[in-house]
Amino acid sequence: MRFRRRDRLPDDIRASLPTERGERVLTAGRATDDRWVVATDRALIDGTRRTPWTDVVHAQWYDEERVLEVDLLPGDEPSYLLALAEPGRVPETVHERVMASIVLSRRVALPGGGGARLVARRGDGADLAWQVVPDTGTDLDAPEVQAAVTAALTDLRSELA
Repeated sequence: MRFRRRDRLPDDIRASLPTERGERVLTAGRATDDRWVVATDRALIDGTRRTPWTDVVHAQWYDEERVLEVDLLPGDEPSYLLALAEPGRVPETVHERVMASIVLSRRVALPGGGGARLVARRGDGADLAWQVVPDTGTDLDAPEVQAAVTAALTDLRSELA
């Protein structure tokens, strides 16, 4: 993925980004408040907020409103909206990077009528990060639900071994 000329980040903005060693900027856009929104190979950076791709459960671009909705893992920071005056290729890149982080995703039914999506994600390292994204109303603290989630995770881990 290459920058187009109008997506080029000013050097002072690039230097101020909270990036990690070896992290590559993929694309950038401008928010309606004139901030830069940057997609790297590892995270979405909005001002000083850095959201690793593995923390994004879902992202949705609303073209008519020119808004990117970023849904995060339950229990993390609240989900947020980014209003983009000049989106560049940010919406497409966000979608691609979130999807690329997913190694396996499986929905499981849980005791009590609820369910959850179990997701194996690959971040920067070689190890997989396992996530449990519960359906609304599913109580992950209930002992029988915890036991079912643990058993399902064990089965999924063995599939990837």
